[in-house]
Amino acid sequence: MLAFLHGLRFDAAALLTINLPFIALSVFPNISSLRNRKYQQFLRILYVLLNTVFFFVNLIDIEYFKFIGRRTSNELLIITQDIADQASHLAVDYWYFIFLTLLLGFILNRIYPVYREPRRPEQANWDLQRVLAIFFLGIFCTLGIRGGTQYKPLRISHAFVQEPAVLGNLALNSTFTFIRSLNNAPLEKANYFANQAAVARHLGFSPQKYATQKLPPQPENVVIIILESFASEYIGYENNGRGYTPFFDSLAAQGTFFRHNYANGKRSILALPSILAGLPSLMDDPFISSVYESNQLFGLGSILNRAGYTTSFFHGAANGTMGFNAFTKSIGITHYYGLNEYPKELKERDYDGLWGIVDEPYLQYVVRQLTKQKPPFAATVFTLSSHDPYFVPAEHRGKFPKGNLPIHETIGYTDYALRQFFKSAARQPWYQNTLFVLTGDHTHKSKVKDYNNLVGMHKVPLLFYHPGKKFPAYNTVKISQHADILPTLVHYLQVPTNKLLPFGHSLLDSATTGQALLYLEGVATLLHQDYITQLNPNEELKLYQYQLHGLKRAPQAPDAKRRQYGDDLKAYLQYFKNGLIENNLYYWIPSKLPAQ
Repeated sequence: MLAFLHGLRFDAAALLTINLPFIALSVFPNISSLRNRKYQQFLRILYVLLNTVFFFVNLIDIEYFKFIGRRTSNELLIITQDIADQASHLAVDYWYFIFLTLLLGFILNRIYPVYREPRRPEQANWDLQRVLAIFFLGIFCTLGIRGGTQYKPLRISHAFVQEPAVLGNLALNSTFTFIRSLNNAPLEKANYFANQAAVARHLGFSPQKYATQKLPPQPENVVIIILESFASEYIGYENNGRGYTPFFDSLAAQGTFFRHNYANGKRSILALPSILAGLPSLMDDPFISSVYESNQLFGLGSILNRAGYTTSFFHGAANGTMGFNAFTKSIGITHYYGLNEYPKELKERDYDGLWGIVDEPYLQYVVRQLTKQKPPFAATVFTLSSHDPYFVPAEHRGKFPKGNLPIHETIGYTDYALRQFFKSAARQPWYQNTLFVLTGDHTHKSKVKDYNNLVGMHKVPLLFYHPGKKFPAYNTVKISQHADILPTLVHYLQVPTNKLLPFGHSLLDSATTGQALLYLEGVATLLHQDYITQLNPNEELKLYQYQLHGLKRAPQAPDAKRRQYGDDLKAYLQYFKNGLIENNLYYWIPSKLPAQ
């Protein structure tokens, strides 16, 4: 019932959107045109046609949902030829959809008010009363279409805020999902291998690898700290001491630092699915705002909640920023702390005036909140100060090196805030039993030539730090990526699960050699320790020789190696694309309903 009531917002948005032409043509023409009987008949036909088309779109989802596990999106536009080819077959098998559509259209036409000529004399075309009426109608339509006055307009992901998340499909309607997806380019299926299972076999992926763990569980706390725009280029530990992060450098020297780590994407919105669900973005649109955002996806919350963890996500920006709140909810994270949850009495003092709460006070707030949580807990913290406009609080200006980019000073400020966070955390009872994972979400502008290439522009640090013991890394110089973080945590904590994807691998697994997946401007890239494999949109395959945060022209690679790496990259792309299109990334799980 709550999902149904929540869905009224989506219903209103959908109805107002599809009827905008009817509304506009009903109020803007002059009075004499509106009182013309033929014009009113035209409006009646327009109204019935607009709504009848979307009656049909919603009706077909009665069956189509069973195949894809989500509401219809703009993918209908890329299968129009398939529909045309099978039109007669579909019409026979699903005749009742056509019948019900026509019946609803007939009923709508019958209940449409009959036009009657007004008896009162004509009024002026644009008197004050009419202008005000149209003005308030415009406000009503705008609020209805965007779903209210919240920070971001209503999106598909906003439906998935209840438990279980699958109820979001009840809150949604197919009109809304179809229209909202029109600006998103749908994926095209890949057919390099027979099916998802064949792809998995080629990649050597076993969904059941961690379904049973060999060792007893380690109920330790986990805190993942995602540092805004912390590129490797700014880290002193990675650049012979030349950097802006003295505290991070000292922490890296004590912890386990993966030297060859890469972000799977170039934007903050791409980092969360990779880090928290092991899903890199191998398409042009971010998963969080794509037509596939309502697909079945498991993540940190889905996996650790079952093991008794308290899961939370902290971000000092406005709730709704980049869809983080809806996404984290969809992957099972229980508690979301955004700008709305920050103490009101501190908000004015700690707000940067544009983006959110500055890093130092916000990280102190995180410490206080974690101390209140029931252990074991798994928390993710996303900083924000090292983001345009690079705000540094007045009391700290002039304390950090300005460097030669505007971001450098705020990197120093965030590093200072990180130092204060660990000072406060060290005084808490949970600190010694906590694994900290620190990484950058993506890179930023570059002033160092070595980083100014496709590989270098994805180079971010990855650090595992445990104050109570040494993190058991086996090989810190193999290639790693954001998508490796979730399987590494599952392996380390010995949490049984069959809800991991093949894109990432545990960094504690000595059997894996390390790799990273990148996607930028239509070019898919797979990094191995010896070669970098690229697949262009025209299916042209190129190999380069790998070097740390860079690439160089390589001698002709052996045919066997070229074929192997090319097939690996194609396999990952097919798994990603077809898994999203068919909503079967977890093809081994019978139900399409995400069990939290």
